[in-house]
Amino acid sequence: MLQKNTTKRLGYWLLHLHRLFDEATGHALAEEKLNRRQWQVLHAIHIGVDTVSGIDAAFAPFLAVDGDTSYQPVVDAYEERGWVAVAGERVILTDSGAAAHERAEKLVNAHAARSLTGISEAEFLAANDVLARIAANLESE
Repeated sequence: MLQKNTTKRLGYWLLHLHRLFDEATGHALAEEKLNRRQWQVLHAIHIGVDTVSGIDAAFAPFLAVDGDTSYQPVVDAYEERGWVAVAGERVILTDSGAAAHERAEKLVNAHAARSLTGISEAEFLAANDVLARIAANLESE
């Protein structure tokens, strides 16, 4: 058996990390008035996910966990802040939004560096690979 007789198995650590990531990312981004999900949406738009349906698909597991159905309200708030322009279904980052992304990305990168202290790139990539394979195994059932 891969897991020892303990209450702190894989599911425990995944849920615990999820909560810690949400909380810590929110603290890291407080000066930008962003939480983790808002950051994820901003970053997705920055890297070219240019529709709300695309954003929703990219972050579907978070929508399910959060009990939400769409990130449309986040995009609407960004439009009000002048960070995005909406043309039909396309969501386009404005210069103001690009500057906000740059500021937030610095904060997120500093937070990530602190949270990954003592973990090599190889270890990080291996852990990510293992989690992806577990997910694939469960999805194929």
